Amino acid sequence: MEIFKAYDIRGKYGEGIDTDFAYNVGRGFGRFIKGEKVMIGYDARTHSEALYRSLARGLVDEGKTVRGVGLTSTPCFHYVQVTAGYDGGVMVTASHNPPEYHGFKLFDATGGSISLNKGLSDIRDMIPMIKNQDPRGKGTFFEDNNTSSYIDFLASTWGKQTCDKKIIIDISNGSAGSVFRDLADRLGLQITLINAEPDGSFPNHNPNPLKKESRIQVARAVKEGNAAAGAILDGDGDRVLFVDEQGEMVRNYFMAALFAEELYELYPGSPVVYDLISSRVLPERITELGGIPVMAKVGYTNIYDKMLEKKAIFGAETSGHAYFKVTENYFTESAIYAVLLLLKLLVRKKKKLSELAAPLKGKYFQAGEVNSHVKDKEASMQRVADHFKDHIANTIDGISIDAGDFWFNLRPSNTEPLLRLRLEATSEDIAREKVREIKKLIEG
Repeated sequence: MEIFKAYDIRGKYGEGIDTDFAYNVGRGFGRFIKGEKVMIGYDARTHSEALYRSLARGLVDEGKTVRGVGLTSTPCFHYVQVTAGYDGGVMVTASHNPPEYHGFKLFDATGGSISLNKGLSDIRDMIPMIKNQDPRGKGTFFEDNNTSSYIDFLASTWGKQTCDKKIIIDISNGSAGSVFRDLADRLGLQITLINAEPDGSFPNHNPNPLKKESRIQVARAVKEGNAAAGAILDGDGDRVLFVDEQGEMVRNYFMAALFAEELYELYPGSPVVYDLISSRVLPERITELGGIPVMAKVGYTNIYDKMLEKKAIFGAETSGHAYFKVTENYFTESAIYAVLLLLKLLVRKKKKLSELAAPLKGKYFQAGEVNSHVKDKEASMQRVADHFKDHIANTIDGISIDAGDFWFNLRPSNTEPLLRLRLEATSEDIAREKVREIKKLIEG
């Protein structure tokens, strides 16, 4: 199994990832990163703390001053790492993957993800050599899990308004429960947490919010508790997906359109970044609001880097990630900030979430992601490109086609022999017909 992915390191524990590997990642990262100060944290997974300890040893052996913040969510970690001025950060997490997976997310001083294209491949290539070399120096490790600055930041965005809306948050037995609990207490919000105890076996459901079965509990809790909305997080608390008061999921690109409206009250005319598999509703709505829609490739590092480039106020990824501008040069991913925005929106609009989302959801028909197993991804892609050669919109990530009454993106998976198709159309009939047509082309 190749554990060095496009944007992070991830794989099954015992199949390439173990404490020895974590130690070597620490040494590799220590040599790669500029500067002396590094911050590390970990999620709730079974072996995460052990990996965190080994990672710390590797960094110390390369002469780094290492601060460990312990069990935390990735957004909280990311905020503290950058605002406290650390030269790099490593979060021990496998994000939304099943419990047998573990991994590492690596960040530079700006908070940007160290992807394969931005240095992760260098660290990968360094590790075999490091094993046969003596450590470069002796650094220090200390633990300081005071992350209250993150709560202070979130509270400052809320102001003095009041909110009587009840919302249910499914923590998925991940690492974000304490942040939500502390903020709710601080602001007096009616936030009810379920599956809030950290448990790396994820006993209640898969930690991936995109899976329909993962959303059953929060949907039921919202309806039974007469809540205004619900949200479900992934294992490290960076992905968030929402359900309305009826327990029906509201896709992230629809939520992003609503968030953009709220944010433009403060930052009119600013850029908003979205990934190229989003519904066309999102860029259209941004334009209607007087903003600037900016398309980016799918993936954390692509959204984040594009936000830095364009000085955007907001970035949305279809998978459930949401990113926000905090200062002129700092941007952070924050599920809990998205929750606060939703509560503000519900209070200001005095409407139910289903009512706010209905005009957006009803405009076009989304076919959903269709995955095709293929032996030759390039040949399949070429057949589709040739067939629709007069309608190619861009090749930013795979191929994007705009044929008037339907449009789609087809791109290869970074990790599997799959082609991923996302299609949207002006009607359900057109969408279903075109999905069948494109699948035949893919299969040859």
